Amino acid sequence: MVEVPAVAVELVELLAVTVGAGAAAAIGVVLEQFGLSAVSGGDLVLGAWAVVMGLLALYVGVVGLGYEQALPRLRRLAGGE
Repeated sequence: MVEVPAVAVELVELLAVTVGAGAAAAIGVVLEQFGLSAVSGGDLVLGAWAVVMGLLALYVGVVGLGYEQALPRLRRLAGGE
């Protein structure tokens, strides 16, 4: 069986978390735009739902995955641990 270096595993995990954070943040931005256009078009219920879901997706992308997952992994790799 082939041994995979720990640094390679850590880099793959960092890449996956970073892509996930970017995708969640992008979905959040799209939902926010949709929500604001729905509210301005008169559909308050759909607009409010989209704005809340957009805020949740932005929170997951920026804080949950970006700040709490990707940033510590990046610091660990940069520090040589």
